[in-house]
Amino acid sequence: MDIFKIAAKIFVAEDRFAADRFIPIFHRWIQNQAVEGHLLIDVADYAHVVAGPGTVLVSSQANFHMDREDGRLGLSYWRKSPLPGSFRDRLRATILETIKAAALLEREESLAGELAFRGEEIQIRLNDRLRAPASAATAASLKPDFAAVAGELYGAGFSVEPRIVPHALLEFRLKSPKPLPLTALLDRLAASAPSR
Repeated sequence: MDIFKIAAKIFVAEDRFAADRFIPIFHRWIQNQAVEGHLLIDVADYAHVVAGPGTVLVSSQANFHMDREDGRLGLSYWRKSPLPGSFRDRLRATILETIKAAALLEREESLAGELAFRGEEIQIRLNDRLRAPASAATAASLKPDFAAVAGELYGAGFSVEPRIVPHALLEFRLKSPKPLPLTALLDRLAASAPSR
């Protein structure tokens, strides 16, 4: 399937942050062009929208959100421009970019070590209702790719849970039975990434 509009979200371990906490961080990222491979352009604040997109860092390639959608704070990465390779390659690359941005936030000096992400769960949404409708057939056809990437990420014992809701984006949850630091996830994905 020619799907590249993939969104991944990784959740924070403990939500103790004001809605506007990430605005100055994202502005500084723009000034420093801190995210490799992304042209960072603008910051938008949607804190007034309940369970909305939160604080958004806009780039040409993708949008980064610190949002509380579904009542859980996390970093979402919404890919907008095409990525090379197969769907599996694109899925892996999207998750990798999400974890890299989360790791960058964890190292953010202004947060003084307050922020940590839970590496054992990643939410994936496919933002393409035409090519990836929310149906059991689509979920079944894509599950082997999700399972392969989850295996690279988590090793044994992982689960891949599709979530099919009418009129919503097709969603998968990748879960590990044990907590994993972001550095371990980055190492595993980098080792499994195809060479270009």
